[in-house]
Amino acid sequence: MKRKTKVQPSPTPAPPLSGDPVLRTVSRAAFALIMLFALLLLWRGHNAPGGGFIAGLMTACALILHRMSTGTDALRRVNPITLIPIGVALSFATGLVPYLLGKPYLKTDYGYLTTPLTGEFEWATAMIFDIGVYLVVIGAGLGIAYALMDVNPQERVQEDQ
Repeated sequence: MKRKTKVQPSPTPAPPLSGDPVLRTVSRAAFALIMLFALLLLWRGHNAPGGGFIAGLMTACALILHRMSTGTDALRRVNPITLIPIGVALSFATGLVPYLLGKPYLKTDYGYLTTPLTGEFEWATAMIFDIGVYLVVIGAGLGIAYALMDVNPQERVQEDQ
């Protein structure tokens, strides 16, 4: 029979890899590249493969990589769970506005915009829906990952020592 002994909880320890200089150096460049690619997928997702879901997953992975390498949260002032209701409300409102105007629910509207930086670009209200999905996926992904990262067991068995 295993004996359980109570161990005093220690202050929040730094993640095991946060002091690794190779991981910290590589993660800076990787974080920037992953975020740029995620934003590209979000930008063109309503017309091409990609969109809010994939961009949200990539952003969540980049933010998890940042936390693993530095030991700090990149979203210092924002609780990731608060992004979920904001994203749901944004996506719901995107579908509700056309419905209130007598069109089918989630009917998208589009047009063309010309800028010196991008040239002619097609805008669509579907992108607003994608941004809502993006926020939901980031909030849910980070909420789950951070909950798993912050596990601090309070009990140890004799074999753990």
